[in-house]
Amino acid sequence: MCEERIPLSTVLDTIRALGYDGVDRTEGYPDEACGRVPLPEQHRQQPPKGLRRFLPRVYRDAGDPNLVPEDLRAAVEQHGWTVQAMGRNDRTVTVVISKNGV
Repeated sequence: MCEERIPLSTVLDTIRALGYDGVDRTEGYPDEACGRVPLPEQHRQQPPKGLRRFLPRVYRDAGDPNLVPEDLRAAVEQHGWTVQAMGRNDRTVTVVISKNGV
């Protein structure tokens, strides 16, 4: 049996209705979108102060699936697509939406 394919544009319309306007199609990849979204409150960190603000920060949890907001994950997965965290800073996470993961 052939699985009906929900277009990426439908997924993007759904998440934009939730307020995630920072996610858009990835140039050169018709079945992929990416962008920065706010981190869930429990994963946010205060920006460094003093001299530490000039040092790069390394986040070991940058790919943690829990960094993706639950409402965003639910909206993407209801259409049969995958959303993954790919990087983060103190307040936002970069997510990638694709059909079968990256």
